[in-house]
Amino acid sequence: MKSNRTILILILAFFIASLTAYAQTKNQAAEDMSVKLQQKVLLTKDQTDKVKNILADYFNNANQSTLASSKKSIEGILDKKQKAKYEIIKNDWWNSIQKAADEKK
Repeated sequence: MKSNRTILILILAFFIASLTAYAQTKNQAAEDMSVKLQQKVLLTKDQTDKVKNILADYFNNANQSTLASSKKSIEGILDKKQKAKYEIIKNDWWNSIQKAADEKK
């Protein structure tokens, strides 16, 4: 009886550790991609945090609908100069985000 509890506790601990690692991987992808955009279009800290949150939501539910709303949300936080720079890199940047999302599935 005691060994069954021990085994159950070990299995539960492994499961929780696996979920935590999976969540951290998605958050790391959102972090990496937001920093990449920050460097390319010179985002402020506040803008970078907003982009990271938008991307984290996207990675948690990656589909065409969330992709479109994520693009719209990110474009909405950029100023005029940033939008000009964003227009140049957006296709490559979003392709790398979609690739990262596909890898996380």
